[in-house]
Amino acid sequence: MGEPDFYLNLADARIVATEALLEASENIADTIEARAMSCIYGDAGLGKTFSVLAALKEVSAERVLLLQFRSRPTPRDIRQELFTELRLEGEPPSHPSEFDRLLKRTLARKPYVLVCDEAQQFSRECFEFVRHLWDTGQGKNRPAVLFVGGEEAYKTLYSEPSLASRIYIWQEFAPMEADEVQRNIPLFHPVWANASPDLIDYVYEEGAGGTFRVWSKITYHVLEGMKRRGLEQVDESIARWAIRRALPHRRRSRRAQQDAG
Repeated sequence: MGEPDFYLNLADARIVATEALLEASENIADTIEARAMSCIYGDAGLGKTFSVLAALKEVSAERVLLLQFRSRPTPRDIRQELFTELRLEGEPPSHPSEFDRLLKRTLARKPYVLVCDEAQQFSRECFEFVRHLWDTGQGKNRPAVLFVGGEEAYKTLYSEPSLASRIYIWQEFAPMEADEVQRNIPLFHPVWANASPDLIDYVYEEGAGGTFRVWSKITYHVLEGMKRRGLEQVDESIARWAIRRALPHRRRSRRAQQDAG
């Protein structure tokens, strides 16, 4: 696979080897080696999908089956999407059991990696269906499976012993702490490379926190503001303007929350 896209296609953004990304890379490699099922979960915007795609960039694209759904899928939706991802010819079988046999035979032909993104949308039946496809494989003929999603994905999997017991690795993504932000954000984008620690801490406290997607959005606005004003370096005024645009007005900063507490 190629390089993953940054949020808003942010120009000049760089992949940062955060602790979470390095851990995910190791966990994914181990999952693929074991032909196992693993779960990577956490709140939105923390870089789960980005990290998974970054870790898979050395894997042949034809081996990676990426399942993404806009709304809650059914097992039928998963069958149809796998049919498309596997580039199978002809019309999909009309009967579920026949369809499942076709998928099992095809999945056994190569060491596929099945990525179930936004897995918080999956019902128990969907997880069970993927587990059924995985269970019927033998050794190296099994697909490696990565469930990537929010807290609901974890809760659904963990609440079902037959599913939870089959999860090889659990990894929870959490927001970066303040010290991680100070280390990683200057590496993330050149606009922050020469910014003072105080300015980065200001943006962190005023709402960006440790969420990469929010930092991407604020950075996008910062670049736009600098362009409009003919500035070459970010300052607190531009940062404040970008934060006002990027975040809901009612969202209270960390400083305000701490002062109120």
